[in-house]
Amino acid sequence: MSGGKAPLAPLLLFDALVLGLLFGFGTLNILDRLLLGSIPNDMVWLLQIVQSLSCGFAMVKIVLEMPANPSPMLDTLRRVAVITSPALLFALVILTIEMLLQGQEKSASITFDLTSLGTSTLMWAATYLSIAIGLTLTYKVQRYGNFAQSELYMVGMFFGLILGWSEHYYVLSEAPSDGVIAWSLLIRTVVFAFVLTGIIGVIIDRAVYRGFRIRDASPQVMMIASLGVALILRSLYFLRFSSSKERFFPDADFTSQTSKWELPTTWVRLNLGDRDPASGSYSQLNCEQTGVDAGTGEPILSRIVSESKPLMEVYDHSIDCVTPLSFNLSYANGSLPVVVFLSVAMLVLLLNKTRLGMRMRAVADNPELAASSGINVERVQQTSAFLSAGVTGAGGAIFSVTLLFNPVTGFTILLPAFAVIVLGTIGSVSGAIVASLLVGFVRASSTPILTGVGNPLERSGYSAMSGVIPYIFLIAILIVLPKGLGDAWERWSIERERIRSRRGRKDPNPGIVAALAILPTGILGAHHWARGRSDKAQNFSIIAIGSYVLHRILRFIGGNSIADGACSHECKSSGVGSNLELITGSEGSSLSIEHSPFLFDIPREQDQKWYDLMETELQLVNLLSDISDLLWPWVPILLWMIAIWQGIRLFSGEGEPRKNTIPHVTNVSSILSPIRKEFRAIISKLSDRISIINNAHSELVDKARQSISKTLSNFSGKIRSALAEKLNKIDTDRLQSLSDPYGREGERGSWFAFSLMMLFVIWLIWWLPITGSPDTFRWDKIYQSSNVISTICVFVLMSFALNLHTGYTGMVNFGIIFFVGVGAITVAILSAPKNYYGYGWGILPATIFAVLLSAAIGWGLAYPTARLRTDYFAIVTISLGEVVRILLSAEPLLRTGPVKSAIGIGSFPLPLKEWWFCGDVKTGPGEQFISPDYCKWANPTLDSPSNTVSEILSLGGEPAPYSLLLAVFSVGAVAIVWILLSRLLSSPWGRILKAIREDEDVAQHHGHDVLRHKATSLALGAGICALAGAIWVWKLSALSPTFMSPAGSTFLVWAAFIIGGSANNRGMLIGASIIVMSGYVFSVLAVASTPDLPLYGTATRIDDLFIWLVTEQWEVTGLFLAILMIGILSRSSRIVEFGAFGAMIFAFTALFMDGFRALAPAANYAGEITVAGGDMSYIRLILVGSLMLFSLMFNPKGLLPEVPSRPARPSGRQD
Repeated sequence: MSGGKAPLAPLLLFDALVLGLLFGFGTLNILDRLLLGSIPNDMVWLLQIVQSLSCGFAMVKIVLEMPANPSPMLDTLRRVAVITSPALLFALVILTIEMLLQGQEKSASITFDLTSLGTSTLMWAATYLSIAIGLTLTYKVQRYGNFAQSELYMVGMFFGLILGWSEHYYVLSEAPSDGVIAWSLLIRTVVFAFVLTGIIGVIIDRAVYRGFRIRDASPQVMMIASLGVALILRSLYFLRFSSSKERFFPDADFTSQTSKWELPTTWVRLNLGDRDPASGSYSQLNCEQTGVDAGTGEPILSRIVSESKPLMEVYDHSIDCVTPLSFNLSYANGSLPVVVFLSVAMLVLLLNKTRLGMRMRAVADNPELAASSGINVERVQQTSAFLSAGVTGAGGAIFSVTLLFNPVTGFTILLPAFAVIVLGTIGSVSGAIVASLLVGFVRASSTPILTGVGNPLERSGYSAMSGVIPYIFLIAILIVLPKGLGDAWERWSIERERIRSRRGRKDPNPGIVAALAILPTGILGAHHWARGRSDKAQNFSIIAIGSYVLHRILRFIGGNSIADGACSHECKSSGVGSNLELITGSEGSSLSIEHSPFLFDIPREQDQKWYDLMETELQLVNLLSDISDLLWPWVPILLWMIAIWQGIRLFSGEGEPRKNTIPHVTNVSSILSPIRKEFRAIISKLSDRISIINNAHSELVDKARQSISKTLSNFSGKIRSALAEKLNKIDTDRLQSLSDPYGREGERGSWFAFSLMMLFVIWLIWWLPITGSPDTFRWDKIYQSSNVISTICVFVLMSFALNLHTGYTGMVNFGIIFFVGVGAITVAILSAPKNYYGYGWGILPATIFAVLLSAAIGWGLAYPTARLRTDYFAIVTISLGEVVRILLSAEPLLRTGPVKSAIGIGSFPLPLKEWWFCGDVKTGPGEQFISPDYCKWANPTLDSPSNTVSEILSLGGEPAPYSLLLAVFSVGAVAIVWILLSRLLSSPWGRILKAIREDEDVAQHHGHDVLRHKATSLALGAGICALAGAIWVWKLSALSPTFMSPAGSTFLVWAAFIIGGSANNRGMLIGASIIVMSGYVFSVLAVASTPDLPLYGTATRIDDLFIWLVTEQWEVTGLFLAILMIGILSRSSRIVEFGAFGAMIFAFTALFMDGFRALAPAANYAGEITVAGGDMSYIRLILVGSLMLFSLMFNPKGLLPEVPSRPARPSGRQD
């Protein structure tokens, strides 16, 4: 930010905070007065809050962009400001609330439980970090943003349920509470989730992303492909596990209310706003001594009474001033940060301390150079896929024990996880860890703040808005600090090293170094720190601290298990000698099958399973207890001995010990050499035989392929000759005039293909079956077709906007629904009657204002965001859509209708509906008809356009539906926008957009204002989206937050864009039609429950296929094994991978998902396994996701590719 603009932020901050919120004379207040108070007061102060916080972030951006100051004092002040900026921003939030409440003469109390705040911060940080660490690895090594990472988290979440429902482990999950925790199922779940989710990550990588890497596809293409993967995975889990929420219970005692830590805490209460109590006095929560008890001599404490509320109260006792405050943290919740941070720490060690980590860093820096150095880049890519998916899956597995979840839960965490990796710098693992703590704190602290200020501001729903805060924080981060904390840390580190190099480095005193080694500080490698060997010091510290942490964790597990001699808190309170005694009921007895909690009269198979698993549990926890005893204190003692030895050598002047100074006891190599030679000889002979067989098989397959190729060539030659004979009889001149040498990439070829596809779409609309009486068939068909056409037009307009932003300008916009929502909400609220909490505007002015407002937001959004890299821009735009969706469910200003408190927007008029049904007759209170709907049943029939159209179309006397008029209007809107875009995109402005898409730097070099053209493109597309939103809201007749769901809007528009063809608006129309029609076709399939209904046979076949896949997994596994053998015989790697991966997946499901517990989620209310009904929508999403991937992999240009400009070549001058 330039120096001339720097003072503007403080001035705007003063305008919002002091003049606006406190005194009511800010710029927005004056504007409201000029508009005669037409702006709601709530909207004024909400905008002033946004202004205040935006100025705070802008000031942070100014400080971060300030160059290093030569003055040491000013430079120190700058560093302090940067370091304390999070605390300063938090203070600004509190100050903004204080000013608001003071100006409104209201009061609010915000209470922070510090221990709860700390544990919630760790829990949210761990939740976000589970996905963020996988995103970081993917960004770092594979260089694309993986929107399917949340689905890998979902896969991990369901592993616990799969194991708990399986016939192998259900006895542990369903066993009643006995006072002792069984750990084996939880440990198995985390390990299984890591390994199997990692394998799934490799399968997806090889099936999808590997092909893109081979073709050198851009990271944006791979990011878009991840949307298709996300749709497929999420829909599969919805089909298999339903949308009901579940929770994983690995053991009844682990999740019981008694399994908790009771932690001391301190509460901090902030009394903001008007602090004068209504009663004249205020009893504080702080206590003071008012006397001494004569009997006990103990001080008597009572609450402080004051004339006004203090700004801050800090207390650690309850209102009786005696009982200390405490916070209960359950074992289940506490295990989440422990497992996640421990797994991330192990990943950091792997990346920084192993050869694999070195290879991964080399590939991340420069894949070509890494390959030239002998590194198998593809193997490293797949290892990265395994680790990123595995760590995320393990996080999902431990998350599943904390609360209820369903397949969409993971997606709600995805965007905050993106905030973590952006704040921590893309590709920085350590940055992601620090950023997760910051974002976790923002999420944890927002709940008490919003809860405290919600009721005084008449917004009780704000307590549920804490979920929107990470999205807002993400947008602010991307605008203020797009390169993240890691970039700032790196620049600071470089600057620090320069200062050190200028100062020079003194050699440390050998005596001091030796003393540091001999003293206990040597355990942490302090002597290596002093010598500047930070790598060795880190190794000492990691081993010492890691051994202690693992010792504490394993000690806790052993103490709360059936390990030998273990006695938990429950055991001690019960007065027994050990945890095992709580189960057996007698001292000294060993575990037996008779102690099974499922035992009824005689032992059965279920009791034997329980006994076998508990025997394994006993061996496991005893092993963990033994490891805990070995880790501490023996590992630190060993480190200390090594440090003392190194210190003695340094003190005696011998220096750093070499690796070969330790003598070998025996020459192991000479002993193993003959064995190694013999083994190599056996392997060599076996390899030669396999090579001979492989070569023979290869020759055989090659001959078969040549024979088949020759046969097909002869057959195609005959077909071509037959066609040539036919074509010779046709007028070749006319044929050439119809053909296009460029095919679908030529103007004539594109229009010809579009015409054929459009005819198919029109036929499909008319073919779409309906149910109803034959007497009303024509009316029903008109009603259905007009609804289909209106929906297609809405998606076509959204696709036009996306095509303008992405296809022509190169901006990857995942926030189409944001601009659509702005248009829909604005039109609905402005046109709603005042008595229904609207503004009573006319529909046309409201629509024009909505389009202009959306365009203005798009223009304003371009300047801070269009400079961002492509994936950042995509994240910002999708976050904006989520912010509006959540606000729609919590903000009272975004509600209309008879009841203000009801969530949603309704009771708004529809364009020309009164004219359509009533003609010239007016409706409303006091009129003959209270609303246009009553005109439909008027007797005698009114002279209205709907009745006239009904007579023309012979609709049996029933007025033509309003959807027909809306369809006509929608088609007109699409035609106008299409013509407008065609003119603009064929103009010089459109050619500049294409130049920007191809290379921004070249376009800038040619003198084009890239940012202004991007802003114009974004504004125009936003306006088109607003028009689509207006039509959509008129079609829906009411709005709820679900209409802005990305899976039902943005992702489908992207599917239309990919399938139709980038940079071709004809393709957008075809793509949108395909996507919309798929929804209507699957809606017909959903209700096809009896043979007399349309598409019953198709629905039955889909249902039978699903039942077969779910219930006959071994048969499916056999089918995939057969495919595997075909792939081996035909030497096709694709077929081999398809067969192997399918066999692995279904063999796992056959082993663990074949019992009635695992099959129950796939059944309906009657207990039948089926996808009939609403589950057909998930089949549709699987189809849409598959079409996206198929198009990107095999037809990346779409059905109707871009038609490049091909001006006619000059033929030259003739004499």
